[in-house]
Amino acid sequence: MSGSSSSSREPSFCRHLSRADEFIMALPSHATTTLWGVYMAPTNVHIETDDDRKFTVYISEAKGIFFLFHGWSDVITHLGIKAGTFVIFTPLDSTSFKLTYCVNGLSSICFWSSNVATPSQFTVIPKSVLSKSHDYTVADIISTMYLGNIEFHVKVQSCNGKVCFTAGIDVIVTQYQLEAGSYFLFTKWFGHSFHLRVFDKNGIEMNFDHVRVDDVDIAPIDSLQDLPPTAVAEQATGHIIRFVRMAADYFAKLDLGVKSITIRLLHLNPHKEFPNGTIRQARLEGYCYALSSWSRLMNIAGIKVGDTVYFCFDETEQVLSVERVVSPLNHS
Repeated sequence: MSGSSSSSREPSFCRHLSRADEFIMALPSHATTTLWGVYMAPTNVHIETDDDRKFTVYISEAKGIFFLFHGWSDVITHLGIKAGTFVIFTPLDSTSFKLTYCVNGLSSICFWSSNVATPSQFTVIPKSVLSKSHDYTVADIISTMYLGNIEFHVKVQSCNGKVCFTAGIDVIVTQYQLEAGSYFLFTKWFGHSFHLRVFDKNGIEMNFDHVRVDDVDIAPIDSLQDLPPTAVAEQATGHIIRFVRMAADYFAKLDLGVKSITIRLLHLNPHKEFPNGTIRQARLEGYCYALSSWSRLMNIAGIKVGDTVYFCFDETEQVLSVERVVSPLNHS
């Protein structure tokens, strides 16, 4: 093994420990190549734990793969971790790492989740992370999530007795084309704000610095995920899709093609009709739509935050109609 070769950007990486990893742990090839060069590695690295203990861990090599070997079990023993623990290595320099970890999916400051194949998945939020002053069974909230320099808004709601991130996580998955098996690491900031780090299925932290995201004011509109199959009516001219959404005043940012459709406000007397920029995102079941100039549409339609809005979309005619708007005060 040869001396180290520093990189302009030293990647963080993670590992969901197996039983074998407690004694010898393989390092991701992409990380070692970026840090030290092809088929190169230092003799040892330095690992610093959250309690400021420092360990020297020696590296071994077999068939072109580098492993944390002698000294690694000392780190495992000191931290008292075992198989099933999620560990994150953040480079301090090319041969030194800060090690943090999550036991049962959770640490004192963060928690992790694996991205599954279905983009509309629910991500359960550990109870210890939740605000003690909010009753999630009474009212949903919108969480602000930061991925690099990009801000997303994700719905937090109670689902089958658990509190979860729901609508909005699928936007992130689609926006960045994340594969099944990638990892989310959520770190709570304040209130319901979170910093999100994403690792690919090989455990390498993904860098989205060069991913372009259009700064378009749009508000996502959920379609069929919460409605029965009868919500879609097959007609001779195509699909008529009906869906319901609670209105919010926040915006999302997506990098998808914007086109114009017709908006019809059928709940007003007289009816109003006008063109509007729209983003349509394909889902595994149905579609997800996003409307540009959402705040303007809310003003014209008389929609307020918290109102329940009943939509009807004619896919063939490309017409989105607002059929009914119900204020929370009018719910039975």
